[in-house]
Amino acid sequence: MEQRVAIPGSAAFHDIGGSWLPVDADQTISPTIVIRRPKRAGDVSEQLLSGSLRPMSRDEAETFLRVDAADLAAVQAFARGYGLTVIAENAGARTVQVEGSVMRVGTAFGVEIGWRVDAQGQKYLSYQGELTVPADLAGIVVAVLGLDQRPVARSVGR
Repeated sequence: MEQRVAIPGSAAFHDIGGSWLPVDADQTISPTIVIRRPKRAGDVSEQLLSGSLRPMSRDEAETFLRVDAADLAAVQAFARGYGLTVIAENAGARTVQVEGSVMRVGTAFGVEIGWRVDAQGQKYLSYQGELTVPADLAGIVVAVLGLDQRPVARSVGR
């Protein structure tokens, strides 16, 4: 059995009340995986704070902040290993967008995804508990965006 670790801060907490409804396991979703900053970016941060950072061009800065190639390859292999398709990647933003069925995405991140209906009757896709990844990705994957699709803003009547 594969050893898995939780992604820190990934737990989706829901208000008391409301209910859960099943989702079509074949429904396609497209979450975005966020990869850690490379070690060299931390070195730049320390230099910046100490005042010893030399001026650099935008291209140099992007090179420092760009995702580590080994981390990117590990995330891509993880996604493909779970039957997900890599549909976009942005090395500068350290993101990989994947696509797959709700069932495959849920399995990849160790959660069951379903429809959450909150106490006000608002329905959205979400999950319960913490997201997990295989132990070899511990610290590499820092967030997964798009699995908790609850509304974050509401229009206010006048």
